[in-house]
Amino acid sequence: MKWLHATLHVKRLVLTVTALLALIGLTAWLAMDRQEDPFFPYRFGQVLVPYPGAEPEQVERLVLNTLEEELAQVEEVNELIGTARLGVAHVTIEMHEHVYDTDAAWEQIRIAVNRASRKFPDGVGDAEISDRDSDAHGIVLSVTGSDDLLELREAAERLRRDLFRLKGIARIDLLADPGQQVVVSWDDAQAALTGLDAQALGDQLAARNLTSAGGSLSNGGRSVVLDPVTEFGSLDELAATPIRTRRGDTLPLGELADVRLSPREPATERIWHDGEPAVALGIILANERVNAVRFGDSLRTLLDEVRPAYAPLQIQEMFYQPRWVEQRLAELGVSLLLGISILGVLLFLTMGLRLGLAVMLIVPLVTFSALAIYAMGGGILHQIAVAGMVIALGMLVDNAIVMVESLQWHRDQGLPATEAVSRSVRELAAPLLAATGTTLAAFVPLLLSSGNTADFTRAIPVMVMLTLVVSYLYAIFVTPVFAAAILKPGAGSQRRSLTGVGRRIGRFAVRWPAGILAGAVALLVGAAAMVPLLNHDFFPDTDRNQLVIDLHFVEGTHLDYTAHEASVLAADLRERPAVTGVHLFAGFSGPRFYYNLVEQPRQAHLARLVVEAEHADDLAPLMSWVRSVSPERLPEAAVVARRLGQGPPVTAPVEIRVYAEERSRLAEGAERILALVRGTEGARDARHTLGEGLPTLRLDVDDARAGEFGLSRREVALAVAGASRGIEVSTWRAEREPAPLLIRSPEGERFPLSALEGVRLAAGNGESVPLGEVASLRTTWQPAVIQHRGLRRMTTVLAEVADGQTYAGVLDGLLPRLTELELPEGVSYVVGGAAESAGDANTALFQTLPFGILLLIVFLLAQFNSFRQLGIVLTTVPLAAIGVIPGLWLTGQPFGFTAMLGVVALVGIVVNNAIVLIDVMNTNRSQGMPLDDAVVGAVARRTRPVLLTTATTVAGLVPLTLTQSTLWPPMAWAIISGLVASTLLTLLVIPALYRLLMKW
Repeated sequence: MKWLHATLHVKRLVLTVTALLALIGLTAWLAMDRQEDPFFPYRFGQVLVPYPGAEPEQVERLVLNTLEEELAQVEEVNELIGTARLGVAHVTIEMHEHVYDTDAAWEQIRIAVNRASRKFPDGVGDAEISDRDSDAHGIVLSVTGSDDLLELREAAERLRRDLFRLKGIARIDLLADPGQQVVVSWDDAQAALTGLDAQALGDQLAARNLTSAGGSLSNGGRSVVLDPVTEFGSLDELAATPIRTRRGDTLPLGELADVRLSPREPATERIWHDGEPAVALGIILANERVNAVRFGDSLRTLLDEVRPAYAPLQIQEMFYQPRWVEQRLAELGVSLLLGISILGVLLFLTMGLRLGLAVMLIVPLVTFSALAIYAMGGGILHQIAVAGMVIALGMLVDNAIVMVESLQWHRDQGLPATEAVSRSVRELAAPLLAATGTTLAAFVPLLLSSGNTADFTRAIPVMVMLTLVVSYLYAIFVTPVFAAAILKPGAGSQRRSLTGVGRRIGRFAVRWPAGILAGAVALLVGAAAMVPLLNHDFFPDTDRNQLVIDLHFVEGTHLDYTAHEASVLAADLRERPAVTGVHLFAGFSGPRFYYNLVEQPRQAHLARLVVEAEHADDLAPLMSWVRSVSPERLPEAAVVARRLGQGPPVTAPVEIRVYAEERSRLAEGAERILALVRGTEGARDARHTLGEGLPTLRLDVDDARAGEFGLSRREVALAVAGASRGIEVSTWRAEREPAPLLIRSPEGERFPLSALEGVRLAAGNGESVPLGEVASLRTTWQPAVIQHRGLRRMTTVLAEVADGQTYAGVLDGLLPRLTELELPEGVSYVVGGAAESAGDANTALFQTLPFGILLLIVFLLAQFNSFRQLGIVLTTVPLAAIGVIPGLWLTGQPFGFTAMLGVVALVGIVVNNAIVLIDVMNTNRSQGMPLDDAVVGAVARRTRPVLLTTATTVAGLVPLTLTQSTLWPPMAWAIISGLVASTLLTLLVIPALYRLLMKW
């Protein structure tokens, strides 16, 4: 123990190093990067392949199948969810949860997409790969104040350039970008007058709008660049372009057609900020390297500076993540301070001034020293990390309490301070190491587990394990320095009452060991019988005051109709008294302003409303109101209102995937399952994703008749396109960004169906021919959407969970009936949703559980070198269950993933009490004491520190039970109730078992 005496002789150095490390931690608390939630690896992404004009079945056969087959060969890919719609194939990619080198994986995916692209037919566009779907828009700004979308777009682009002056921005997305196009309106009257159809007019314009290099000439030893003007420089120049008619005369384009710059049509996505048309900017912060709160302050300063330059347009905050970061961390910071305060009061009341002070001095030193190491290792301050600090708060004093109690014990025996320190450290260094090691072992599975859930919660084991290691080192090196200066003989006289209590408990245990064990088994059986009473959930909803309402109209619904119908509900919501804001996103699911949101592919029949209420308590009545009025006000839409969730994102808590290759059987099976889900108690907003089909007006060209007029099928198709969406004949480059130059009818998409047969085509003889002369029209129905999962055709039945219910309760009522349901031949189903995510998270945790168990056994065997004593210690684990199950039931907390984390952590905590008890029993016996006396003496001596360490752990966790966050109370109550029950029973069961097993 020479090193210990050396430590006491250089105590100024020890205290200085300790204080400096704690000071670094305090500085880190004030200055380190901050976020609300942890960052997820880029395991999710999308591939979108356009195939203009192709029907869904063509898209599936010629594009989607090929793309999925290539992607399935990428080793890192776990799941492929494919969709074929009119003119587009879309694949959502999910990687295996053990993949962390996502950049390399996405490179392999790009190679696979390139291989697939070489097999696509002509006419298929370039694939778009999105590999950053995990990014959340930390701040979303809207530009409003005008009905001119191009004006809003131009202002948003300017603002985007201004924002890049700030440091820490990874990307800024332009949301609801209206785009732009140059439209030449060409109607049948002009076609008949000039003898030109849209394609013929387009050929003349394209020939005058080329990007062509003129080369260079040598002149007097200098090179002179030749710059032929071959592009239109302005709309006026385009309008003045001479057009030669079939009659041979030439007229300016502006006299024949209306020429204008307009937003792209058809629109793909639109935004309204509190009823005002908007173009928005979604700001994505650099992952893990930005203090979101400080960035938000800098952003607001910049906006105050630039706003006058954009007047009368307005720049508004639509979503502002820094506010939530600051609020969440402030709340948990208060919990941390409250825990320290409760801990201090408890220590002083139970240990007295001197002993309490000796322990209390360690609390801030250990807390901030651990934070310093976490920060120096690149850690980010977010709610999970701070929660880990709060959880560790009560445990970090355990070693110090045991050490101080031992020091005081030896001081009371008349030993001088140096000798008391030497004996205490000699006696406790190994058992405290074992106790600390067993607690660390309990957190090892959480640390080593992989996957989205583990990534979300990993900061908890990191912070707890760091804190425990530091607390052990400080208990050995720093606490003796404090104790040697503070403790005096007799300072712990108040311990005697608990010593007497402990002696009576010990005597009872050695007298009635069999009865105690029988009682413990009975309590365990009773607790197990209460398991069905618990609510089982995965992750609770968040406590934010934001409500998300998704509206799904039938496939094929036009965006204008979707937006109009959604705006009616939005207007009604703004009139509700508790509502402070309503944002409408049509054609897409809006910005990913929260990490848990599930993004959906761009679809014209989709709208999302985000409602902000005054308080989170206002959301339940708002959801009830939406569900009550939706059937009448939006009879054609499936309306789903829900709170924001937590943990890994899921499309819906209840999800049944239905598989079948034949569409009719798939539809029948989905309808039967949907009816079953709708009849299940606790399920609401049930729907499926199959779609009703898409009306198609098919043109059958009479090739013989068309040939008489010198027309081909391509020319007929172009004429129809010119009447509706337009023919892209060239590219307009006069603006900052290139835009398509289109020729189309003045009505565009609103061209009347009744007039379609009258569309004029330019015949080879110079005359114009109506479309009806060469083609017939007929209406057909085709699948609106074809969905795949794992390369198989499927659809999904989804349902939300009613307030007060859990997904597990709904499935308990659904699955028995589902197994009895008769489905069409070839139809199968798989349960997904929250149940699947919970299963994946539990599997990932249980896969690493053996490592924790192995470490636990290694530490215990190293300490005791006895399998009997190992077994005695491990009995404390089931004793914890006696408290966990009733504790969660009494407090109304669900048993979800965070509660399970609490149970896993509890394993390492509860064994500590047994370790210190058995260690003293062994010491007493080694000194020649009889077995019964050794047991009674150990219980008498260790009752006080055992109760104190339990009380301090509970005190540290109490603030988490009081927080407004819904994430932490289940974990805190699981640990508190399990620890209290286990501690009380440990003082009886461990002595009883020791008495029975160690008497031979």
